[in-house]
Amino acid sequence: MPTPLVRLIPMSQAHYPAYCAYFIEDYAQDLASNHGHDLATARRRAEASLQYSLPQGVDTAGHVLPAGETEGAGPATAAEMLPLGYLWHAIDPDASTTFIYDFYVAPAHRSQGIGKAAMAVLETALRANGISQIKLRVAYDNPRALALYQEAGFAITGYNMAKRLD
Repeated sequence: MPTPLVRLIPMSQAHYPAYCAYFIEDYAQDLASNHGHDLATARRRAEASLQYSLPQGVDTAGHVLPAGETEGAGPATAAEMLPLGYLWHAIDPDASTTFIYDFYVAPAHRSQGIGKAAMAVLETALRANGISQIKLRVAYDNPRALALYQEAGFAITGYNMAKRLD
């Protein structure tokens, strides 16, 4: 299968509410599964985390919220485009690093090379801007993401651990 041509474009204000809804539910599931929160608590924590991290939404300084699309597909404007996924990261120019907070490919577009292609596009853009390292966290119960990142050259640098004191 040929590698799809993917471009990362800034997320529009029109797509931000849908992104928030996806992110809160996805992160809540992670918090419930990996941190032992009930789903209602996890949703509140996920929403609070998003509000804390992105107080100005798509315009929050230092954070980049691109949406992906395949080249030559769909409408020409970001406002009309239905994203293939999202790749939220925050650049720390002093350390020449970025941290990926969220990387999501819509289920209908998985297993088509979109994730690998999006990571390659991101790496090229980061290198051009003097960024020399990408950091991220992978949930324990997400082997698909772990495999993608390892295939893209990421190395495990540590483990997040927790112990419940019930």
